[in-house]
Formats: sequence, C-alpha cells, structure tokens
Amino acid sequence: MSVYIYKAALSHFGKSKKNIINLIKEAVFNLNVDITDVDALFIGLMNPEEFIGVGNIASYISDKLGLYKIPAVRIETASSTGAAVLYYAYSAIKSGIYKNVLVIAGEKMTGMVTSKVTKILSEVIHPLERKTGASMPALAALVTNRFAYENKLKKEDLKRLLFAVAEKNHYYGKFNVYAHFKKEVDFETYINSKMISLPLCLYDCAPISDGAAVIYLSSEKGDVEVMGVGQGTDRQAISERGVVTSFESTKIAANQAFRMSNISPKDIEFAEIHDAFTPFEIIGLIDIGLISEKKVLAFYNEKQGYHNGSLPVNISGGLKSRGHPVGASGLAQVVEVYRIMMGCYSDEITPSRCDIALTQSIGGIATNNFVIILKRRSRTVKSQHNLSKINGVKREKLSKIPKVYSLTRLYVTPDGVKPPLDLIMVKRKQKKFLARYVDKKTPKIGMSLDVFKGNDGILYAKAKQKSFNLLKKLRKK
Repeated sequence: MSVYIYKAALSHFGKSKKNIINLIKEAVFNLNVDITDVDALFIGLMNPEEFIGVGNIASYISDKLGLYKIPAVRIETASSTGAAVLYYAYSAIKSGIYKNVLVIAGEKMTGMVTSKVTKILSEVIHPLERKTGASMPALAALVTNRFAYENKLKKEDLKRLLFAVAEKNHYYGKFNVYAHFKKEVDFETYINSKMISLPLCLYDCAPISDGAAVIYLSSEKGDVEVMGVGQGTDRQAISERGVVTSFESTKIAANQAFRMSNISPKDIEFAEIHDAFTPFEIIGLIDIGLISEKKVLAFYNEKQGYHNGSLPVNISGGLKSRGHPVGASGLAQVVEVYRIMMGCYSDEITPSRCDIALTQSIGGIATNNFVIILKRRSRTVKSQHNLSKINGVKREKLSKIPKVYSLTRLYVTPDGVKPPLDLIMVKRKQKKFLARYVDKKTPKIGMSLDVFKGNDGILYAKAKQKSFNLLKKLRKK
C-alpha cells in the first residue's frame, strides 16, 4: 500500500501573539481542504507542559479542532518530533489501520525569556552531562570543534565554512513567505554577532520560534508519495559514543529509508537537512552519503547547495532561517518539500530537478533521528546504484591519561549557571565524559588533564602539572 501527501501547509513561523491552538488553526486553514473525513489525528509537540502549561495535549487539540470523536495521539522525540509524528502516521496507514490521517506538529516557545527556554531545551540532554552546565549549543560546539580538529580545518576555514551555511539559508529565507527571518546576512555581520558557544555565534544557531505544520496523509489521494522512512537512535550521553563527529542515528535512519525506497543517495535531487546549528547541516550531508568529507569545502565554496547547484540543500531557508519551533520543524521540512514539488515557490529558486527529495531531522543531540524520502507521484524511480553501508567508524588512539577531546566556551548558559562556562569533553582510554575546565592555561585538544570531583558532584579539570610528567620521565631513566 502506498502513502501519499494529499495536502500540506504551514502557519507563519517566528515570534507570534497567537497561542498554540490558533497557530495550528492557521496551518489547517492554509491547508484549504475538508479535514472532517480523516480517520485519526497524530500530533507532535515536544514540551507543551513547560512551554505553555498544557498537558493531555492530544485531547486538547482534537477538541479545539472539532475532531474529538476520532482517535488522537501525541508523539514526542525531542526536536525531531515533527518527523516522528509523520513516521508513525505513515506506519498506521501503511499497515491498513487508517486511510486518511491528519498529521499536526507545532510549538509555542516565545512566551518566556531565552535562559528559561535554554533550560527547557537542555532537559533532553543526559542528566550527568546537563549537570556540568551543558546546553544544546554547548554540545553542538563540542562536536564542531572536534570535527574541525579531525578534518584539520583552521579557525578561519571553519568560520568561512559555517558562514557559508548561514549565508545560503538566510538567502533562501527571504523567498519563504512563512519564514522567521527574511533577510540575508553578510560575513561582517556574521563574524561580529554574539558568541553563543565557541565557535558557534548567533547566526550559527536557529532562532526560538512559534509555528505549526499540518499534513493530510492518505492511502488514496495525493501527488507526493512517501517512498521510504527510517528511524535511528543512539546513546543519550554524547560522551558515551564511540564517535562524536558523525551521528550513527542518522546513518541508521538513512540506510532504512534508502532500502525501503530502493534508491541510493545519488538519486536524491534536493534535500532539507536539520540545521538547528550550521555544522549539523554539514554533518547530516556527510552521514547520509550525499557529499563526502573530502569534498565539503568545495561543495560550499562552489555554492553547490544552491537551487542551481548539484544538490540544493535547505532552499526553504532551513531551520536556521524559517525558524525552529522544536516540535514542528521535522514536519515543516516535509511540508517544504511538498511545496517545492508542487510549484509553490517562485521559478527563480525552484530547482530544475525536484522530483525526488530527502528530509533529515535530529532529535536531541542526535539521539533520535529520522530520514524521510519523497517523490512526485508522476515520477518513476529506478535506482542504478548499489546500496552500501553509509560511512564507517573512525578508530581512535587510546590513552591512560585524561586528555581534552573537544572543548567550548559557553556564553549563553541555562538558568542557574554563571557565564562564561568553559566546558570540555575529556577522553581517558575508551571512556569520554564532560567536565568544567577551571584553569588559567588555555585548553587545547590533546592536552593532558587532571580531573577531580567537586563537593557539588560536578567533574572539574585542570591542565596536568608538568612536575608529574617530569617525575614520570625520571622514573623511566
């Protein structure tokens, strides 16, 4: 049984005076179709209990939409919630339980101060890592600095690379009538913007937004087919993973989606990649197999991710420019693919080839990721490429001495944590963990450390004393 997108729509994204119900109603109104014939309601919101103080949200929304007589369920997987709700609505139709399902995802986030929002978002992080003061931008920065180290990127090259992502996505935001940001950004503005967590500045981070997305999913009607879906999970603590510079959860999800759709990465004509942080777009493209690590700089320098390039990426503006109401973003990506395929964008930015597309959504710090593949119904797809395992795992040297694995300085901290906070990922043998760095000596990746636990139960680290290393050498003699 095939599953199709019959209709798809968005509300405006950004800072809104509307409550969550009216944001959803705006998206449903823009759907411009009768929804009274749906068999079930699948709803995705990440954390309405804390953002708006409402629980039992599926019943609340179904009641407000006048759909209280049909089954309604809420699904949540952190910031990939919008993709998750589509995944499970698709599964319900594919199994034959329902024919028509209304899929809704949204979030109302702007009614509180940034530090409070940061704290709520950080609750998806493993408790031990969160205890150090780690936030989502801090963990993204740790991933980014390690990525730069492993790929031998100089600071200037890294900033240019990250800017290229922000520049592209802001450029396309101005064409999206629903986007939070509709202005381009130049390098001077980018480089002088507020530092959030080294090396990530304000323009590397998606904004706090309100918004909703709605899709009418059907086994009978629609012009865009859901060809393949995949879901992958990983350890909640990023320091407990073998590799932090790529996301195994994305690789698992991508392999499932490609095998289900019987195509390969080479068949994808454009993509919407989760760019809550600019480096995540880059890592996502590599993990899925859409570009290789060696060609990353060339891909962005040559603007191959633009609508007239070899692989258009986030030409909706992405999370970075459209906005990131956390529960809605994964579904909004699919809506944008539908809109592009259906010609809702101007010819000025519509790719010449837009029949087969992919979306990738990240939940938490890549603990619950989804990949969804879609095609325009009139297109017949027959892959000419063999599927292979996407990207292997790198082997790393082991050391008995604790060393800096990655690092960041966090300037925007969760409630209760005083900025700036120097946060490092420490590696000793096969084990990695987070600690607060409390030494005057500037930390560098590979530097040896002394690690100790404070009275507050938090791990702290200092540069290892030279006298210890000298004594060790004397003993060897």
